[in-house]
Amino acid sequence: MNGDLIGAVVRLLVALPLILGIAYLVLKYGLARRYVVTTGNRRMKLVEQLPLGPKTSLSLVSLGGKYYLLAHQDNSVSLVKELDELKEPEETIVGDIVELTPRTIEEFDRLQKPVGAGVTGDLFDVFKEKCRPRLNKFKNFLLAKLAARKSSGE
Repeated sequence: MNGDLIGAVVRLLVALPLILGIAYLVLKYGLARRYVVTTGNRRMKLVEQLPLGPKTSLSLVSLGGKYYLLAHQDNSVSLVKELDELKEPEETIVGDIVELTPRTIEEFDRLQKPVGAGVTGDLFDVFKEKCRPRLNKFKNFLLAKLAARKSSGE
Protein backbone atom coordinates (compact mmCIF):
# COMPACT_ATOMS: atom_id res chain seq x y z
CA MET A 1 0.00 0.00 0.00
CA ASN A 2 2.77 2.43 0.90
CA GLY A 3 4.61 1.59 -2.33
CA ASP A 4 1.51 2.46 -4.41
CA LEU A 5 1.08 5.77 -2.61
CA ILE A 6 4.72 6.73 -3.09
CA GLY A 7 4.52 5.78 -6.79
CA ALA A 8 1.41 7.95 -7.28
CA VAL A 9 3.07 10.93 -5.58
CA VAL A 10 6.21 10.54 -7.73
CA ARG A 11 4.11 10.38 -10.92
CA LEU A 12 2.21 13.49 -9.78
CA LEU A 13 5.43 15.40 -9.04
CA VAL A 14 6.80 14.51 -12.50
CA ALA A 15 3.61 15.02 -14.54
CA LEU A 16 2.39 18.29 -12.98
CA PRO A 17 5.46 20.43 -13.86
CA LEU A 18 5.49 18.87 -17.32
CA ILE A 19 1.83 19.82 -17.95
CA LEU A 20 2.31 23.33 -16.53
CA GLY A 21 5.39 23.83 -18.75
CA ILE A 22 3.51 22.76 -21.88
CA ALA A 23 0.57 25.03 -20.99
CA TYR A 24 2.96 27.96 -20.52
CA LEU A 25 4.62 27.38 -23.90
CA VAL A 26 1.28 27.09 -25.69
CA LEU A 27 -0.02 30.30 -24.13
CA LYS A 28 3.18 32.23 -24.72
CA TYR A 29 4.05 31.12 -28.26
CA GLY A 30 1.07 29.29 -29.73
CA LEU A 31 -1.77 31.68 -28.91
CA ALA A 32 0.39 34.81 -29.11
CA ARG A 33 0.79 34.31 -32.84
CA ARG A 34 -2.93 33.77 -33.31
CA TYR A 35 -4.15 36.77 -31.29
CA VAL A 36 -1.91 39.73 -31.96
CA VAL A 37 -1.83 42.25 -29.14
CA THR A 38 -0.85 45.76 -30.19
CA THR A 39 0.60 48.25 -27.77
CA GLY A 40 1.03 52.00 -27.95
CA ASN A 41 -1.19 54.39 -29.88
CA ARG A 42 -3.96 52.65 -31.72
CA ARG A 43 -5.92 54.41 -34.41
CA MET A 44 -9.00 52.22 -34.09
CA LYS A 45 -10.84 51.98 -30.78
CA LEU A 46 -13.98 50.18 -29.67
CA VAL A 47 -16.01 52.92 -28.00
CA GLU A 48 -19.02 50.87 -26.95
CA GLN A 49 -20.63 47.51 -27.66
CA LEU A 50 -24.29 46.62 -27.08
CA PRO A 51 -25.46 43.00 -27.26
CA LEU A 52 -28.91 42.69 -28.83
CA GLY A 53 -29.29 38.94 -28.59
CA PRO A 54 -27.25 35.75 -28.38
CA LYS A 55 -25.74 36.17 -31.85
CA THR A 56 -26.29 39.87 -32.61
CA SER A 57 -24.70 43.05 -31.33
CA LEU A 58 -24.02 46.68 -32.20
CA SER A 59 -20.52 48.17 -31.98
CA LEU A 60 -19.43 51.79 -32.04
CA VAL A 61 -15.90 52.08 -33.42
CA SER A 62 -13.73 55.20 -33.58
CA LEU A 63 -11.31 55.45 -36.51
CA GLY A 64 -9.56 58.58 -37.77
CA GLY A 65 -11.83 61.05 -35.98
CA LYS A 66 -15.00 59.43 -37.32
CA TYR A 67 -17.35 56.99 -35.66
CA TYR A 68 -18.84 53.91 -37.28
CA LEU A 69 -21.87 52.00 -36.01
CA LEU A 70 -21.50 48.34 -36.97
CA ALA A 71 -24.05 45.53 -36.72
CA HIS A 72 -22.82 41.97 -36.07
CA GLN A 73 -24.98 38.96 -36.99
CA ASP A 74 -23.82 35.34 -37.02
CA ASN A 75 -20.90 35.53 -39.51
CA SER A 76 -21.51 38.98 -41.01
CA VAL A 77 -20.67 42.56 -40.11
CA SER A 78 -22.43 45.50 -41.76
CA LEU A 79 -22.07 49.26 -41.50
CA VAL A 80 -25.24 50.81 -40.08
CA LYS A 81 -24.21 54.46 -39.92
CA GLU A 82 -21.16 56.69 -40.21
CA LEU A 83 -20.99 59.59 -37.75
CA ASP A 84 -18.71 62.62 -37.84
CA GLU A 85 -19.14 63.36 -34.14
CA LEU A 86 -20.88 61.94 -31.10
CA LYS A 87 -23.37 63.90 -29.10
CA GLU A 88 -22.93 63.75 -25.35
CA PRO A 89 -25.51 61.46 -23.74
CA GLU A 90 -28.42 63.44 -22.32
CA GLU A 91 -29.16 63.28 -18.65
CA THR A 92 -32.05 60.98 -17.87
CA ILE A 93 -34.92 62.89 -16.33
CA VAL A 94 -37.43 60.93 -14.33
CA GLY A 95 -40.85 62.61 -14.66
CA ASP A 96 -42.74 63.58 -11.53
CA ILE A 97 -41.57 60.76 -9.33
CA VAL A 98 -41.20 61.67 -5.68
CA GLU A 99 -37.92 60.47 -4.29
CA LEU A 100 -38.31 59.36 -0.70
CA THR A 101 -34.75 58.26 -0.06
CA PRO A 102 -32.77 60.40 2.39
CA ARG A 103 -30.27 62.52 0.48
CA THR A 104 -27.98 63.47 3.32
CA ILE A 105 -26.82 61.99 6.56
CA GLU A 106 -28.56 64.79 8.44
CA GLU A 107 -31.89 63.97 6.80
CA PHE A 108 -31.39 60.29 7.57
CA ASP A 109 -30.58 61.12 11.20
CA ARG A 110 -33.65 63.35 11.37
CA LEU A 111 -35.83 60.49 10.15
CA GLN A 112 -34.36 58.12 12.73
CA LYS A 113 -35.02 60.38 15.74
CA PRO A 114 -38.21 59.75 17.68
CA VAL A 115 -41.01 62.26 17.15
CA GLY A 116 -41.23 63.10 20.86
CA ALA A 117 -37.61 64.36 20.92
CA GLY A 118 -38.65 67.81 19.69
CA VAL A 119 -37.79 67.07 16.07
CA THR A 120 -40.43 66.31 13.47
CA GLY A 121 -38.90 63.06 12.31
CA ASP A 122 -42.11 61.63 11.00
CA LEU A 123 -41.81 60.16 7.52
CA PHE A 124 -45.27 61.49 6.75
CA ASP A 125 -44.06 65.07 7.35
CA VAL A 126 -41.18 64.55 4.93
CA PHE A 127 -43.61 63.14 2.38
CA LYS A 128 -45.91 66.15 2.79
CA GLU A 129 -42.97 68.55 2.34
CA LYS A 130 -41.88 66.89 -0.87
CA CYS A 131 -45.38 66.50 -2.32
CA ARG A 132 -46.92 69.84 -1.34
CA PRO A 133 -45.91 71.73 -4.55
CA ARG A 134 -47.16 68.92 -6.78
CA LEU A 135 -50.40 68.58 -4.83
CA ASN A 136 -51.03 72.33 -5.07
CA LYS A 137 -50.37 72.23 -8.80
CA PHE A 138 -52.79 69.31 -9.20
CA LYS A 139 -55.41 71.09 -7.04
CA ASN A 140 -55.16 74.23 -9.23
CA PHE A 141 -55.50 72.09 -12.34
CA LEU A 142 -58.67 70.43 -11.00
CA LEU A 143 -60.15 73.78 -9.95
CA ALA A 144 -59.49 75.19 -13.42
CA LYS A 145 -61.17 72.18 -15.05
CA LEU A 146 -64.16 72.54 -12.71
CA ALA A 147 -64.45 76.24 -13.48
CA ALA A 148 -64.28 75.53 -17.23
CA ARG A 149 -67.10 72.98 -16.92
CA LYS A 150 -69.30 75.38 -14.97
CA SER A 151 -68.74 78.18 -17.47
CA SER A 152 -69.56 75.91 -20.42
CA GLY A 153 -72.84 74.90 -18.76
CA GLU A 154 -72.27 71.17 -18.27
